[in-house]
Amino acid sequence: MATKTKNLLDTLSRRGPHGVDTGDLGFTGTPGTVFVPRGVDSPAPLVAFAHDWTKGPRHYVDTLKHLASWGFVVVAPDTDTSGRPHHQHFADHLSAAIEDVLVARLGRGSVRADPRRIAVAGHGLGGGVAALLASQRTDIDAVAMIFPKDTVPSAADGAVYCDSSALILSASGGVQTEDARSLHLAWRGPLVHRRLENAIERGFVERNPLLDGIGLADPDKRTHRTVRPLLAGYLLATLAGDDTYSAFADPEEKIKNSTAVTYEMLEAEEDDLLADAPPLLRFVKSFTGG
Repeated sequence: MATKTKNLLDTLSRRGPHGVDTGDLGFTGTPGTVFVPRGVDSPAPLVAFAHDWTKGPRHYVDTLKHLASWGFVVVAPDTDTSGRPHHQHFADHLSAAIEDVLVARLGRGSVRADPRRIAVAGHGLGGGVAALLASQRTDIDAVAMIFPKDTVPSAADGAVYCDSSALILSASGGVQTEDARSLHLAWRGPLVHRRLENAIERGFVERNPLLDGIGLADPDKRTHRTVRPLLAGYLLATLAGDDTYSAFADPEEKIKNSTAVTYEMLEAEEDDLLADAPPLLRFVKSFTGG
């Protein structure tokens, strides 16, 4: 299985078999971008993507095209980009983008998005917003949270009501580790959590290619090479129903450069942290259950 998974990782690290058309969502009333695979069977599974704090779809173009090349219609609203976004409004805009795409003919007019196969995904704050929306809609089949941050209202609080399949990708020792932990412990539906060894939270954002060319910005290509195949493989297995990639939806599968995180592992880590905590903090946690 390890050899097969390595081969699948290599395959998913490259673009998929479909060319990609890019469209403007703005005509529907919700600013954003749509990425549509060419030559795909219609209706195609739909992935709605939420960006991190102060970012927008332009910071994820290569990743979103990568997903579309594997047969997904991908929509990314370009809203809530200020330094003080309203998290519930962001979730509402993500939901509106889904509805806008479901009623449209996409690409060159031959592709529709499938209302029976919908996933939400996001990075950082967008990961929390994706989880928040999944707790509020009953038609979300899969959720992918990449280095997620919690929201207000709390996505972790809503996760206890969410039956959707979910993927959490967290970084070893990252600043959002506690938020990923909270979402994992609260999630009611089937969950895969992978802690990534060669990835950094801020490295998932794609910077300005003009600046990259003159050395003023350096996107973390290791993060892209690690996250993209795991994300694509998980969505192919859960949303597209492709058994070829079932290993990516297996919470116990060993995959290169990642650790499969279990509920028991997180509980043990909490015990270790509590044992090393100052006496006053241990006293407070004993009453709060935190």
